[in-house]
Amino acid sequence: MNIADPDMPRAPHRKHHVLLVDTGQDSAAHVAQVIAEMGQFALDRATQDEVHRKAVQIVPDMIILDISKVGSHEMEVISGLRANFGETPIVVVSEALEEADVRKLLKQKVHDWLKKPVVPGDLLSSIESGIRSSKQNTNRVHAVISAVGGAGATTVAVNLADILSQRKKTDAGSIGLFDLDFTTGGCGALLNMSNGVSLHSVASNPGRIDSEFVSLIQQRHEHGFAVYSFKRPELVTHLNCYELVLRLLDAVTMQQAHTILDIPYYETDWRADLLAAVNSITLVTDLSLPSIKHTLDILHTMEPAKIGKKPVNVLINKDSHGLFSGRRIKEAKLRELFGAVPFHFLPADTTNIAEAMDRGLCLSDLSSSSKFLKALTKYAKTAILAEPVDA
Repeated sequence: MNIADPDMPRAPHRKHHVLLVDTGQDSAAHVAQVIAEMGQFALDRATQDEVHRKAVQIVPDMIILDISKVGSHEMEVISGLRANFGETPIVVVSEALEEADVRKLLKQKVHDWLKKPVVPGDLLSSIESGIRSSKQNTNRVHAVISAVGGAGATTVAVNLADILSQRKKTDAGSIGLFDLDFTTGGCGALLNMSNGVSLHSVASNPGRIDSEFVSLIQQRHEHGFAVYSFKRPELVTHLNCYELVLRLLDAVTMQQAHTILDIPYYETDWRADLLAAVNSITLVTDLSLPSIKHTLDILHTMEPAKIGKKPVNVLINKDSHGLFSGRRIKEAKLRELFGAVPFHFLPADTTNIAEAMDRGLCLSDLSSSSKFLKALTKYAKTAILAEPVDA
């Protein structure tokens, strides 16, 4: 599959809904025009008397409130919006305000205030940052890191995305698989979904990346999850690689309920900041001393001061111990080495995994009874789907 193919079906892009609440100001028409011209948002407009009816009809991602001043009536309108729409971010647009009025808005937990006439760029930044902050509580991002080359992290990432997609079919949110190893584009290769899009133009100007752009470069797997995978080795050493990765990640994760990140084993200048922003971290290794040592080295860099209190787990892949033959490294020794970090085993399933790779399939298409798949599904349920909201 190639995204450059004009005949290839593309999944529809879900536009974020912006609700403009009009309190009778002449400027509301200008604000509506500015939002409409942005193109990436679905605009709904309502008067202050229509807000309750709108609350039944739509679930906005952002509310723009157009007022002239901050008085008792305007504060009642904000309270009504809170009652109808909960913690949905609110941006207030008004004439110049006194400092005391701005403090009143802050006490109402208003996301932002903009002075009339609104500057399109400022309004766009305010809307996107508001949506982003609200999505952080519901849109989850999960890092899958290879401790060493060949540990099987890409296989784990692909099948995690498939498992989450199967379990989330009835949810409004979608699942994304974001491949951050530009040297190989391994996720796309594994799924036989080669992506012909060149990222050179946005690498030179990462500021162009927005939700509309990532909707154009995504591919949709037949199981329903979105795939972002590009074999572009030149990006790894590009001057703007850091900004490119973080801006892509920002835009991609805003569109997905869960995003799986396939992160390469080698160090990059963006990895530390990325790991500080995700919700869970999975380190994939195998049961050899060099791999375990590399895993411990990576764990030692993940200090709580840098990554917070998010869950970190180790997946020991390709486990092949028999019923009467123990593992090369005993579990007691692993517990001693990993300390408080939980570790889990993924059984070796060489034949099925190799065939799935050769055919560009998810493992579930080939063998739903695979021991590897069952163990990974159990891990997904306990460590990812049950991952705490405040991690």
